[in-house]
Amino acid sequence: MDKPKSRGKAFSLDVKLVMRRARCDGATAISLLNRHNGNAQAACDDHIGSWDFILPKVPAPSPLASALPPLTRRGLDMDDTSDPFSGDPYDDFGFLLGDLIGAIQHGESCTVVRAFLTHFNERLGSNALRNRLNDPLNGCPGIFFVVDTGNVEMLKVWTSYAGNAEHTYREVPILGFAIARCQDFRQDMPLVVKTMLSMGWSVGVIPRAFYEPLDRDLPDEGPSKEELDDLDDKAKAWCVAPMRRRVAQSLNFSFTVRYVLHIALRGKQLSGAIKQLAQVHKASELLGIGYFLVGQTLASGLLTDRFLSYLAMPIRQPLVLLFAGPSGHGKTELARNLGRMLSLDLHGVDCTNLRHESDLFGPWFPFAGSDKGSAVNNYLAAYAGKRCIVFMDEFEKTTDEVRHALLVPFQSGEYRNRTNNTMVDCSKTIWVLATNAFDQIIHSFYDSRQEELVGDRGSRHGQDNVRRLGKQLSGLIRKQSISVFGAPVTGRITEFIPFLPFSPVEQAAVADLGLAELGRELARPINSVEDPACYRSVGDLDLEVKRAHSICKALAEQGYVPELGARSIINTIDREIRMPLVWEYLATREGVQEGQPAASFVVGVDAESGEVEVSECAI
Repeated sequence: MDKPKSRGKAFSLDVKLVMRRARCDGATAISLLNRHNGNAQAACDDHIGSWDFILPKVPAPSPLASALPPLTRRGLDMDDTSDPFSGDPYDDFGFLLGDLIGAIQHGESCTVVRAFLTHFNERLGSNALRNRLNDPLNGCPGIFFVVDTGNVEMLKVWTSYAGNAEHTYREVPILGFAIARCQDFRQDMPLVVKTMLSMGWSVGVIPRAFYEPLDRDLPDEGPSKEELDDLDDKAKAWCVAPMRRRVAQSLNFSFTVRYVLHIALRGKQLSGAIKQLAQVHKASELLGIGYFLVGQTLASGLLTDRFLSYLAMPIRQPLVLLFAGPSGHGKTELARNLGRMLSLDLHGVDCTNLRHESDLFGPWFPFAGSDKGSAVNNYLAAYAGKRCIVFMDEFEKTTDEVRHALLVPFQSGEYRNRTNNTMVDCSKTIWVLATNAFDQIIHSFYDSRQEELVGDRGSRHGQDNVRRLGKQLSGLIRKQSISVFGAPVTGRITEFIPFLPFSPVEQAAVADLGLAELGRELARPINSVEDPACYRSVGDLDLEVKRAHSICKALAEQGYVPELGARSIINTIDREIRMPLVWEYLATREGVQEGQPAASFVVGVDAESGEVEVSECAI
């Protein structure tokens, strides 16, 4: 062990300071201080910056399910032949955090972890369990092990019992750790970051220069010292030079993460009353819906405001929402996220072939075929009196007859079941009518007000201005709706929600999502089974991205078509990256087999032509 150069009181205090800040033992603290001539700050920075973001390995315990009572195990379809719950070692005072963390680190399922935590929540009480879950394991908070799995559902299970405290390990905040782990496509760590931000973890621990301005690649060493004007903030003190290099590498790999950090900084602050209302109605996840969409902050804001107002003062009338906007700009995605975040089933209806009332609801009782009903009829009957979502895509293609059949369900929240002629309560049904019938109005409005719509949304004034413009556009769509759908239907629509074309930054964010999806697909293993349906000849590939913004910007500039939206960018990725990569991979190999060494392809932008290129990395 290194001997201290001084055993004075000041040195002893420095040792304690380094031990506390760097989360290390005394011997390590003394060694660090000696290396830096007693400079405690430099010693801490050295220790923080040397971390490779690999967590300690925790031994795998015996199965967590063995701690659960037999009835619980039977509910989980587990073996219940073992002895009944004995309380040893998992009695009221023997909750073992190490066993829980070890099980999570070694791949335990969310189902078992949830059952385990539910059981101890009942035995220990919620406060005691929360305290134990927030205790560190060998100096490392348990949430770090949970985030390290890359499993969003596990993160939700953990935080439902432990909360979302701003933990640090070796001075690195948990959000900084999640960002630093965004290094490849084998785990969807950007989704973890989105989820954490939506759950309330603060973007304030990340220096602003990493995501403002947004439309650039970061230098390899991170933003310059001149740009890093907020490092004096105690919450950002962890971001020493080696850490800045790691964070810059992650953010140059995933433009999506930089984009959602940007969204988090500019998001509007929610009052305690709004959060309380959402919590009471189990709609808290809806408050973070904007993190899971690209753009459409106006649409997601209007949707959230309308739904929360509906919850605050409920009426016996269904919500009828018109999603108006060009194809490929998030109408379906927003509806799916609404269902997911409210834990509601969503039933999709393709309106392109709806010509008659019976095409939608089925024939009336007792005519032939009425006993079978229809998909929509049976769905409404199954969810009578319950909240659910009916998503009607391409609603402009419905006929007057079909729209007339919807007037009573839209107005009174009542529907007559075609199979037995009984009344069905559909007052809690959320009807979403998606249409691109108003594209000309939306494009014209966006072109004339683009600067205001995508400009300064970070200030209160900017947000209020966007909201004001959104109401103007909604009003224009409402007026036009009378001539498109007729006054009876228009009068029953609760909210007209416009979807805008993507800005250049949003186009790049869409491209990054498409690139990540391709990366995860390429990372899947080769499958050489003879069944053509299961055969995978391209796999076990790492897609290297070192300048995500430049790549995604080039893809968007080459491919974005406002009338087609995200689909045009995804098609460009297929054309410029997927097809050339697959062809080069197959053309340079005599054969492929399971278990063969992994290969890597790198994506970049040609400096002269500005075109996206992909090539295999030399081994």
